[in-house]
Amino acid sequence: MDAEREWIAGYTEGRPELEPASNPDGEADVWRVCVGGRPVAFFKRHRSSDKWHRERWMLRRLADLDTAVAIPTVLADREAPRWLLLSALPGVVASTATFDLDQRRALHEAAGRFRRDLDRLPMGEPDPLPLPEALTRRYRSWSKQARSTLEPELLQSLERAFDPTVFDRDARRWCHRDLAPHNWVVAASADGIRLGVIDFGQARPDAWLVDIVKLWSDVWVSAPDLSASFWAGYGRRPTDHEQAQFRQLALLHGLATATWGDRHTHTHFSRHGRATLRRALDPRPRSPCG
Repeated sequence: MDAEREWIAGYTEGRPELEPASNPDGEADVWRVCVGGRPVAFFKRHRSSDKWHRERWMLRRLADLDTAVAIPTVLADREAPRWLLLSALPGVVASTATFDLDQRRALHEAAGRFRRDLDRLPMGEPDPLPLPEALTRRYRSWSKQARSTLEPELLQSLERAFDPTVFDRDARRWCHRDLAPHNWVVAASADGIRLGVIDFGQARPDAWLVDIVKLWSDVWVSAPDLSASFWAGYGRRPTDHEQAQFRQLALLHGLATATWGDRHTHTHFSRHGRATLRRALDPRPRSPCG
């Protein structure tokens, strides 16, 4: 890490010390940068050039966007080794802390406002592939991989339920694609608590409702009332048509999660993916509203 530490030292005051901070299931290597025992930044080394470019682009555009959510600042970047030096947001990660009900509602309302803010980000490039075709490709890729491990009844039910035509004529929007409490940093403020959002490594243009899937399949299962706070922040609830679109995204998320878990012998993801699939396949109404 000598080369990395020397590079980081050019952007910090004092000798930087690096502490591993990677998610074991993440797609990038991350270190907490401390000076004098105090965290001052995060150093991120992407494995994918595409993800490095998209995260850098996203953070720079969000810096110019009027949003109440705290976002890391790109302090420095280097393309050849795919390095990013990002400011450290004050606070604690929401998934590791305890909040009362009013605070949880406030956080989900702030997350809804952030999703609305993302709607204002310009695409900056033409949509290269219509959403129905893109989602069909995802479905075919994951279902092919799932044939050796996923239960046949689930695969058959999924094949009958999958219908990407509900996305006809819909355009992509910029999405975080991992918008959940493990990527929320919460700090005290004069108004109570302030939400920060981190880890834009999966960010890219997509169907905007993809940013709701992880909330619906996890935290809203045990606390469905929090969805009302999210949609209050967003400014409206999904239409009936959008709810039909959401079901397709939930199906794909369940399939991808279960298949990834099976391939990597990750029991939690295998179980969670199957639970999400069955919930999305349930004939009773299953909306992103809780």
